[in-house]
Amino acid sequence: MATTFLTLVNDTLRRLNEVELTSTDFATATGFRAQVKDAINSSIQEISQKEFEFPFNFTAGSLTLVIGQQEYSLPADYKIADWDSFRINFDSDNNHSARNLKLIDYDTFIRRFYERDAEATTSDFDQPIYVYRTLDNKAGFTPRPDATYGVSFSYFAFASDMTNSTDTMSVPDPFKHVVIDGALYHCYMFRDNAQQSAIARQRFEDGVDRMRTILINRFTDVR
Repeated sequence: MATTFLTLVNDTLRRLNEVELTSTDFATATGFRAQVKDAINSSIQEISQKEFEFPFNFTAGSLTLVIGQQEYSLPADYKIADWDSFRINFDSDNNHSARNLKLIDYDTFIRRFYERDAEATTSDFDQPIYVYRTLDNKAGFTPRPDATYGVSFSYFAFASDMTNSTDTMSVPDPFKHVVIDGALYHCYMFRDNAQQSAIARQRFEDGVDRMRTILINRFTDVR
């Protein structure tokens, strides 16, 4: 079971020899105990941003293409997409076949397809074949869609801050200590304890490196 926000905060408070919170007074915590709550969220955000593809940040995304619209905003929590995963979904009701979209870069779109799409009329629209990433991190499709299509894709999201005592962290439980070490770094900085802050920071960085080794390194088999 995923570790709750309350548990993370109290584990950190115990390490600092501070009074723990309860589910009753958690929401109204002030002073240093409120700082610990912020430190937990900061630690998880740092972990999330230190690696693009931590599997616990994996998310399935979707877009609905509309007739003639070429570019679409990606989800608000989008960090990086697997651009090879974009595909048009099979839709038997509207007789839309499934299609894996081919990735092209933005320069290729401008060079090969921009003029055609810019001058396209309704009769020129068609089922998209290519997907590209715009310079402002939107998803573009070419040709311009001639119907409403459902598109699925995979992406890695930024972590969401926890608010309530029962909120659970996105980081897997075995790495709870890494989250706490990151929180301790922020707490010791708040207390102007440079020596303990440096120790906690090093433990945190070492913990993130181990997370990369365990979660990112991929092996077909373990023998």
